[in-house]
Amino acid sequence: MENNDYNDIGLFKFRLIAPAINKTHGFACNEQYFKNLSKQKHKFNNKEYTFSKSCIKNWYLTYKKQGYASLEKRKRKDYKTSRKLNNDTIQRIITLRNEYPNMTGTNIYNKLIEEKYINKLDVSKDTILRFLRNNNLKANQVANIERRMFEMEHVNDCWQSDTSFGPYITINNQKYRTKLIMFIDDKSRMIMGFDFFLNDNAINMQNVFKTAIKTYGKPKRLFVDNGSSYDNKQLSLICATLGIELIHAKPYSPESKAKIERSFRTIKDGWMRCIDWNEFTSLEDTKKSLQTFLYNKYINQVHSSTNETPNERWHNEYANVTFLDNTFIDESFLHKIERKVRKDRTVKIENKYYEVPFKYVGQTIELRYNPNELDEIYVFENNQKLEVCKIVDKVANSKIKRKNNIDYSKVINDERNVIDMEDC
Repeated sequence: MENNDYNDIGLFKFRLIAPAINKTHGFACNEQYFKNLSKQKHKFNNKEYTFSKSCIKNWYLTYKKQGYASLEKRKRKDYKTSRKLNNDTIQRIITLRNEYPNMTGTNIYNKLIEEKYINKLDVSKDTILRFLRNNNLKANQVANIERRMFEMEHVNDCWQSDTSFGPYITINNQKYRTKLIMFIDDKSRMIMGFDFFLNDNAINMQNVFKTAIKTYGKPKRLFVDNGSSYDNKQLSLICATLGIELIHAKPYSPESKAKIERSFRTIKDGWMRCIDWNEFTSLEDTKKSLQTFLYNKYINQVHSSTNETPNERWHNEYANVTFLDNTFIDESFLHKIERKVRKDRTVKIENKYYEVPFKYVGQTIELRYNPNELDEIYVFENNQKLEVCKIVDKVANSKIKRKNNIDYSKVINDERNVIDMEDC
């Protein structure tokens, strides 16, 4: 999945105004929320900034009128910055802290060097200590965090999503461990969407998310883990376009996702441990079996915490659910990327070459595409689809007569300038 061309400043602005858009900030009015934000320092690209109330309010009003694209700003050529710690290293730090709560920062640093996650010449001990401090990952720090039982006021106020291991299944005499990606509604505990995959990746997660939104409407918030399937710029752009506040759980803190973790446990105890995995020969078989269990034993069973079935609890507020146009949803889930058009009129995405109109040669343009259907891509400008571009057909191009692009009127302007060789 390509993720090197994004507009971070648009996402930064959206994160600040998202609570105002969805009325989830807890203040009496948006004006108070904007005023409170103006008194705080906000970190962007490792620098701290303050913004006036009118500035933040202007972002909010612009978004309400023109959508997410209005928050974006053309990136400078030097926008890319190197990162000392890659995602694999960060995940290893989190795992070490989870397994060894009392391990010192120095010992974690030495362990990362020993396991070759980092090089001593490239990453200093201070970098690791600073990361631990800034992310509340110092020894025993998490144990002191105050936790309280909570529940959203209305359905679709917040969805939780996560991935869990499913059963082993045999496909064409090859055994695979399945991955279950699932979404639940915080208030009702209703299963908003789920599916089984052989790979846990961002595209699969987004496919389940898109189907869930089409079926059950738009959530105000999405609460997810920090894995690469959930912490990526494309998901951030999707949520920003749809007006959904994206919230990530604190590292190695399963308690914060207690509701969906409890749902996974119910599925494992009531379904996974009570079936013959050898009966499944496809992902579709596995999904149908869990679907039957959820219908009979979960969504239509009284929940111990709510004293209602998840199905009834969610549908009691059906009239207040916000549904979106399917075409808008599909376009919002298109992946966004920027490419400079080559001299042969092509751009490259996901190792495929696409032909774009000649007028874009030499320009950097915004492209969007469905990662599940790579037969065509789209040229966008100001959030409007301008062109549909297909994969290059080299054989067909070899049969097309090229246009003569020479304007001879600029080469010879007057017959008196022509030299006739017979006169020489």
